[in-house]
Amino acid sequence: MALTWPAVSAAPLSVRLMAGLPSPQPVGTVVSLVPRVENPERGMHVFRYSVSVDNGPFQILRDFSQQQEFVWAPALYEHDARVRLTVRNNATNSTAEAELPFRIVSRVKSQAGFVTPTANPLVALFSAPPCPEGRQFRVEFQREGSAESSRTSLEPCRGSRSSNVYVAGMHADSDYRMRLELVSPTSVTSGEWLPFHTGLLDGRFPPISVTTARTGSAPPPTERFLIRSLASVSGESWRAMASDLDGNVVWYMNTSAILTRVLPGGRFLVMAEGANSANDMRRLQVLKELNLLGQTVRETNVSRVAEQLATRGIVSRCKKDGQQCVTGFHHDAIRLPNGHTLVLAGLERMFPDGAQGSMDPIDVLGDIVVDLDEDFQVAWVWNSFDHMDLKRAAVGDEKCRFGPGSGGCTPVFLADQANGWLHSNSLHYVHGSGDVLISIPAQDWVIKIDYKDGNGSGKILWRLGHDGDFTVKSNDPDPWFSFQHDARIETPGSNRLIVFDDGHRRKKTNPQANNRGQVWELDEKARTATLVYNADVGAYAIAVGSAQRLSNGGYTFESGFINPGPSPYGQSTETSPDGKIVYAQQAAGGVTYRSYRVPDLYTAPHK
Repeated sequence: MALTWPAVSAAPLSVRLMAGLPSPQPVGTVVSLVPRVENPERGMHVFRYSVSVDNGPFQILRDFSQQQEFVWAPALYEHDARVRLTVRNNATNSTAEAELPFRIVSRVKSQAGFVTPTANPLVALFSAPPCPEGRQFRVEFQREGSAESSRTSLEPCRGSRSSNVYVAGMHADSDYRMRLELVSPTSVTSGEWLPFHTGLLDGRFPPISVTTARTGSAPPPTERFLIRSLASVSGESWRAMASDLDGNVVWYMNTSAILTRVLPGGRFLVMAEGANSANDMRRLQVLKELNLLGQTVRETNVSRVAEQLATRGIVSRCKKDGQQCVTGFHHDAIRLPNGHTLVLAGLERMFPDGAQGSMDPIDVLGDIVVDLDEDFQVAWVWNSFDHMDLKRAAVGDEKCRFGPGSGGCTPVFLADQANGWLHSNSLHYVHGSGDVLISIPAQDWVIKIDYKDGNGSGKILWRLGHDGDFTVKSNDPDPWFSFQHDARIETPGSNRLIVFDDGHRRKKTNPQANNRGQVWELDEKARTATLVYNADVGAYAIAVGSAQRLSNGGYTFESGFINPGPSPYGQSTETSPDGKIVYAQQAAGGVTYRSYRVPDLYTAPHK
């Protein structure tokens, strides 16, 4: 909630920062930070939190937001931190700062490591003595009675500082043992086994069932876990969770958020409801990077991004008398090789008579792609209104209503209704060229834009799909995808594109049609697209979906919204290299926005 005051004080704005716990605290402790604003002025006040570790540069934890308090999760090694709070009055642009020194100390009291439970019953904190710089460490863990081991990601040894890592990917209410592994270029040295018993689940999970069991002698892929981004039927509550291929829950996130991508090292990109820096809208306003406990690593909001876009010519006024508004984040955020993050956001714009066939002034909801640097600050932007043909309205004439938005729409501010022009739903970075693919389902296109690692013009290089730039090569009578999701190059450097075909247009002419998983072989020079893989996934979802190549050459596709109504469910379907269904798992009672198959919770999905 915004801080506002009725009177202007003669004294200058100032602020104090207080912590919910005294310094020092052991590694793994989360610390509540609370501001105390003194001499507040009339107007909305917003708060930014940054941290410096061991006198290093300050890095933003949360950019300017109306949310006053912050729960800080310090880095998992002992260090001296300085937390900086900056408060700003939006009306006057006056600011005040406060800093809080805080020390994080080791949990390790002897040469023996030990395991600490966390707030998540399926996640443990493993702590061990320091290891020599230049080497790496990880934790091996096993369920008692099983010979199968899992491992955390490799972490750098920090010399005199202790070795700590979150351990995740375990069954509930089970006995485990875990040990440190010290890794050098030529050897792996293991420590002593330590016991750990996982806790009980909170019960807020959908029923999971295996509807097609794996048979035959073909080796299964190494991706033995399935991570889902789940939503309630109303779409008002979200939860990310992981299960094994038998349907047992092995991890979940307490934070309500839309999981967009799984990052290496037990990190996740999510979008969430939350406070912005300008108004009282909350839906789809916040972008976060989270750890395995759902704790914030860094965070920004759409209004704060809009402030920066104003200096690039995209001026946002999110009111009914406004002409343009950056409305909210939506559908996708991805991490780039250079550490930057690309995120989709809605851009709403009013047009005079005649736009997209209207006889009256019309509100059109387009998209932007924003490149955020490692501090979540704007580094580059692609504006659909600069590059897409505005005369080409949405193929299905989709609409978005005024208010918080629904049906995948971002909030609408400028009119009672907006044309849902693009509804872009996925981003993909093209290794080699440094360009970006955007899936635009309302146009039935996947486009490639000139990004060039942040140095490109944003020009559309090609459009793939019906009425696009490619000649199709296929014996299928209806080969093109429609209202597709999750388009990506199958493997880095290849000329094959994988996509989940929701098939909205095909369903209208063939009521028995199902979703399809497709692979297209592209000749970008000759502008030909050959359909080389076209798997019927055995189900039809009216929306959402994902596509992924597996390590054994097969694929997995998510039909996330089957049987709309009071009892929807999602189905994750694995298909073999020859297009046959070899495994399927369902999650009942809600919508699965996306799913990912992973070998563990520390490895990003196969690309």
